[in-house]
Amino acid sequence: MEIPPEVLDALGRVREDMGRIGESVQNPSLRAAIRYYIETPGKMIRPLLLLLFTYVLDPERLKDERIINAAALLEVLHIVSLLQDDVVDKHDARRGVETPRAIYGDGMAIVASDWLIAEAIERAVSISADAVKYLAGVAKRLAEGQALDIEGLRKEAAELKTAPLIEAAFVMPTMILSRRDLLRPAAALGRLLGVLYQYSDDMADEGAKREMTPLVDEIRSSMKSLRRLLGEKIVPLERFVEAVIAKALEGTLTTAKL
Repeated sequence: MEIPPEVLDALGRVREDMGRIGESVQNPSLRAAIRYYIETPGKMIRPLLLLLFTYVLDPERLKDERIINAAALLEVLHIVSLLQDDVVDKHDARRGVETPRAIYGDGMAIVASDWLIAEAIERAVSISADAVKYLAGVAKRLAEGQALDIEGLRKEAAELKTAPLIEAAFVMPTMILSRRDLLRPAAALGRLLGVLYQYSDDMADEGAKREMTPLVDEIRSSMKSLRRLLGEKIVPLERFVEAVIAKALEGTLTTAKL
């Protein structure tokens, strides 16, 4: 996927920031559980989307520490969801690699997720009161999605289990950059991309079949709405989203490299 070098540089700063998380924790097992997914990172798609959308709005704002902080915060919340999901679903391995609960136990994995929630709250407070309130709502929706998933309602869970954090990747820049005029269309695009990622994840993990065409049409319609507001500045995001759609349709979105 074509990603502007400025965005990749900012993503490197996010990784550096996250590399310090949990280092001061004295209990060795708790520290290791906290840092497990930090030290074995995935694609960091949530921070990447936040940085890419910030680049589209104003490339200079990639230097804003609140943007870097927000990007790291979203990855922290994603790690919380992984730790808890491992326990709920009794995962001993994730994509062929041992999970923290398999190494340190369910209790330590849950305590690690509690610690990371506190880390996320601290980071949100340093951004703004509005960010705290919004992210609290995101966390509540994630919990509802997990509850639906536990009950076996996978289709209903799709819009709540993954979508809220990807929505946040588009909403947080509008809050930090004071672009509230873009909040609704940005949030809509994020939710739709979140559902696309969840469908793709279900297909990769369980072979579940999903009809993607209506969702893809909605994503492209949402992109057109943002184009009307942002003009040609949106081209890097358009290219990235089209690449995401292509990988989703071929069934490799959650397994292919960026």
